[in-house]
Amino acid sequence: MSWRVGFWRGRVLPDDATMHDTPDHELLRRYADHGAEDAFTELVRRHFDLAWAAARRVSGDADAARDIAQTVFADLARKAGRLPAGTVLAGWLYRAACHAAAKQVRGEIRRAQREQKAMQQDQFPPTGADVAEARAAAELQPVLDAVLAELSEADRDAVSLRFLAGRSLAEVGAALGANEDAAQKRVSRALEKLRAAFQRRGVTVSGGTLAVALGVAGTQTAPAGLAATVASGALAGVGPASWLLLMKSKLALGIVGGAAMATALVQQQRNVNRLGDDNAALRQQIAALAAPLPVVPAGDDTGELERLRSEHAELLRLRGEVARLRQDVSSALEKRARVAESRAAEAEASAALVVAMDAARQHSLQIVNSMKYLGLAAHVFASDGQARFPTTFEEMRREMGLSADGTLPGGIAPDQFEFFAHDRVISLREPEMILFWEKSARQLPDGSWQRIYCLVDGSVQTIGKLANDFSEFERGRKGTAANAPKQR
Repeated sequence: MSWRVGFWRGRVLPDDATMHDTPDHELLRRYADHGAEDAFTELVRRHFDLAWAAARRVSGDADAARDIAQTVFADLARKAGRLPAGTVLAGWLYRAACHAAAKQVRGEIRRAQREQKAMQQDQFPPTGADVAEARAAAELQPVLDAVLAELSEADRDAVSLRFLAGRSLAEVGAALGANEDAAQKRVSRALEKLRAAFQRRGVTVSGGTLAVALGVAGTQTAPAGLAATVASGALAGVGPASWLLLMKSKLALGIVGGAAMATALVQQQRNVNRLGDDNAALRQQIAALAAPLPVVPAGDDTGELERLRSEHAELLRLRGEVARLRQDVSSALEKRARVAESRAAEAEASAALVVAMDAARQHSLQIVNSMKYLGLAAHVFASDGQARFPTTFEEMRREMGLSADGTLPGGIAPDQFEFFAHDRVISLREPEMILFWEKSARQLPDGSWQRIYCLVDGSVQTIGKLANDFSEFERGRKGTAANAPKQR
């Protein structure tokens, strides 16, 4: 290991080769106390994907997420010396990215609403479409980040470190000022609270599935090279002049992202503008025709009077056309609002079903792995001088080698399974016979049913049915006197 000499709190500082092993709080202290840009650059490299992914999920736009992440790290550079002791940096960055992205989305929606309101006040009476559009836009917060926001700060820090930042339990414990066992318990409690929050939204998931979902969210990576660019921009933006330059640059670029509903509002605004142009032309004609009718001197030709009467009738017709156009625009906007609300509800239901089905598949995979492990243990029992298969899990406890909490690999407890009841003793010569099964079938989120079986040959079968009836599969795999193998 090579070292470079540096006077920092009485220590010799490691070079870049060892910086990867330095805890977050020490790197932050180096930057805050001594302006060590290499330490801040390492923090950006370490946590940029976390901040970028959170901003992208909330804003829905990769380019906007880049700007938001740069803003967050610039804010970190300015506040580095004022963060309270014990601050979990991964949790702080996650919250800052979510808040900044949500603020940007709300600002974009408010801007679009102001433009539409100004146009409608000039041309049309207000309708219920504005309220419906704003409500739909407010519901665009991604499910995962919205539920994470319901956790306490301590629980969210634990989840952010373990899954979004991908830290080990030992590293989580060190960041939270606890040992590895305490970190494990805190993460488990946070997952349980997260699962309860999903249940309140009508989505039933297991703790293991939540861990997988959070892990997937944590693996979202920003485009290559962005972290280095953001680090340079954040460090350059610490000074007041540079910070103003950064803000002017962001204003010049504009907010490219925003919610999908804000985009819909802009499209509707264009339609309103087009109809407004047509309406303006009609108004010009109305203004021209609305002039007072000239007094016709006695004795003049009555043909001029007839012409004026005809033009007045045309004026009335045009006024009626304007009223009809206003009504058509109002009806069209209301119809589009209803369609947008319906599509948003369908999309939310579809997303919830996908999440729930993924949770069910992950749970089934855990059960399959546990059954394979139990099947192997049963074979070891039978070959270890017993000359028969066990009939209870208690008999083969020594062969199972359970963990300290009494669970199988994957966290499944043996009491979720039971040995299949046969009318006679079965043997290894009957590989298709059922050895044990799940105690009860499970109904999946899409309404179908599933039950998993372990056969005598050690294979595991996952059977799916539309109804809770698996008798057809079980009928030929139960040992009876009629299907007993012939003695040799």
